[in-house]
Amino acid sequence: MARQVKNAGVEAAVAKDAAETYELSREALAAALPDLSDVTADLVGWASATQAHERAGLSLPRARRVLAAALGVPDAALGRMRDEDVGRAVDRLRALVDQCARLAGQVTVDELTGALRRGAGMAALQREIDRSRRIAGKGLVVIFVDVDGLKAVNDSAGHAAGDERLRATVAAMRDRLRSYDLIIRYGGDEFVCVLTDSTAADAARTAATLSAHVEKQSGGTISVGIAELAAEDSVDALVKRADAALYAGRRSRSIRPVRAARR
Repeated sequence: MARQVKNAGVEAAVAKDAAETYELSREALAAALPDLSDVTADLVGWASATQAHERAGLSLPRARRVLAAALGVPDAALGRMRDEDVGRAVDRLRALVDQCARLAGQVTVDELTGALRRGAGMAALQREIDRSRRIAGKGLVVIFVDVDGLKAVNDSAGHAAGDERLRATVAAMRDRLRSYDLIIRYGGDEFVCVLTDSTAADAARTAATLSAHVEKQSGGTISVGIAELAAEDSVDALVKRADAALYAGRRSRSIRPVRAARR
């Protein structure tokens, strides 16, 4: 009896992991390739979920049920499929996952800095805004970052030196941000950092740490502006307020959060 309870607990945990894997895979693919059909995205999500099942050493019948769900058919429709055919079908789905992951990486990630590209990054920011509004927490804050003097570096030392400055800046920021915080390349020398479950005060401390570490690691400086998510904010409005805070901060040479006007 105790073993049955333990096994049930393991299967429940793995089922939860597989469901989360499905959602994350499908969400990432949809952000990277918005024109992809829902059917293909579902297949990729379910194929990722089968990998979670296999890692836990669960049975082939369970993989058969996952395959049926991925194809949108009742379990009974696959009743006559041989186990080896189910295995081959799942392998093909996994190959599709790998291919889509490679394509998604090319579409979502800036090849120079490793930051998210603007389109994928703004989609990811929208998801974080939606999540922040569903789940109670400290809130969400964005830090708008501008790499100071990049044009001068390009003009005096060449674009290779400018590229290295951008790479070093992003690497330094990643050193000081949490693993789940986002870094988005917004423009040529502009970046947006997204801090979840954070307040403006938290972000101000983080921004100060980023500025010091970037200067130490890259030899250059950055300007920053902070905006905290307000109830009426859209993605564009939030980023624009952070950008405005950056320019206000440059004028006063301080980090200045900009909050929405209270109505």
